[in-house]
Formats: sequence, structure tokens, C-alpha cells
Amino acid sequence: MEMRDRIALVTGGAHRVGKAIALALAREGAHVVVTYHASAEQAQQAVAEIEGCGVGGLAVQCDQSNPAQVAAVFDVLKEKWERLDILVNSAAIMQSKPFLDITPQDWDATLDINLKGPFLFSQQAGRMMLKQGQGVIINIADEAGLTPWPRDVHHSVSKAGVIMLTKATALALAPKVRVNAIAPGPVLKPEGWTDERWDTLRPSTPLDRLGSPQAVCEAVLYLIRAEFVTGHVLVVDGGRGL
Repeated sequence: MEMRDRIALVTGGAHRVGKAIALALAREGAHVVVTYHASAEQAQQAVAEIEGCGVGGLAVQCDQSNPAQVAAVFDVLKEKWERLDILVNSAAIMQSKPFLDITPQDWDATLDINLKGPFLFSQQAGRMMLKQGQGVIINIADEAGLTPWPRDVHHSVSKAGVIMLTKATALALAPKVRVNAIAPGPVLKPEGWTDERWDTLRPSTPLDRLGSPQAVCEAVLYLIRAEFVTGHVLVVDGGRGL
């Protein structure tokens, strides 16, 4: 699928990797809707940068654990453009906590945002795309979904669920809709980390360097164009998983 004049929706597109993906799609000529939870100012800045690429942009507030709010995003989308060609499920939270300290509330919050949210968005998008006759869904998973992290058990489980959601949805929506996932490794320094702590991850990467959001953007663009690829998990980690 070529992207010029397509309609794309990027959840969590107000900042960090989600924003990078939204701008990459805009530079390819797609009109881009971004969702945000609490980052209203950042979302409007993202829209300004999207529109600066000569395409349409729109920001919609959404708690993606809430089915009614997810449905409302699609109501706004249909009113403005009446179709959706590309969905990128990027919005997520990450909480590091020892396994024995994880509360039921921690578990629910992580699974609701990281797994229930992509399910709800994919279901709504799937209905539109099947009616249109085509579409592409890309889920942003994580290396933690493939290799368990003992201090991030709930996060690891949520991202493993995203990977299975990707594969199952690829079958459920075939042949009209392609569904793939990207599992990034170290591509953006976590908030609160020092440069020194971030650099400690470099020796574990066979390519001997850390990544950037651009690496994820390139993977997104590839999967949108790769017409014979579905149900795939593209690992973008510099070989760290080896």
C-alpha cells in the first residue's frame, strides 16, 4: 500500500515513538489522526508538525481501556474522512516493579492499556477496513514480549499478548486486512534514565550501538508496503534478542 492521501491513525501519537511514526506517515503523504490520554499540549504540537508536512492532522483524546472512548475516536474519524487505511497501535504504559510487589491494580492498568486497547482499536478498525476491502494494522509490541523481563512481568505478559493478538487478528481479518507487529529493542531512552544508564545496554547489542525511533519508523513503512506479509513480528533490536 502506498501512503499518499491514505488515512492513518496512530494511538499514542503525541510523543516519543508514536509521534515519530505519525510524522513518518505524514512525510509519506498520509493524513494522520493521533490519540492521546493526558498530553493535550503535546498532541496539538504533533498535529501542527503533521500539518506542516502538507497533509491533514487531527488529535483526539482517548482512554483506550474504555470501549466507549475508543468508539468515539472512530466517530470523529468517520465524520472527517469516512475511512481508515492504516492503524498503528503504539500507545502503551510501562511500569517496572518486582513480581511480588505487583498489585491487582497494577496488573489491570497495564493489561487494559497495553492489550485491551489494541484489541478495541483493531476491532473497530477491522470493521471499517473489511467494509472498504483493504487495510493495514501494525501493533507495536516489545522485546519483552519475546524475552521475559523478571522486573516487568505484567509488561512482558501484555506485550506477549499483543504478539498473539497480531497473529490471531491476521487470520481473523484475512485476506482483506494485513496485520503485523514490530518488537523494538533499545530505540529510545526511557524517561528518567541517565545517558550513562542508557549506554549500559549497548554491549548487549551485537551491532554495538543503540537504536532510534527512526528504526521503528522504517519498519512501519516497510510493513505497510509489504503486500505479501501478514501475521509477522518484525524484531528491531540490533540483534539483542540473540
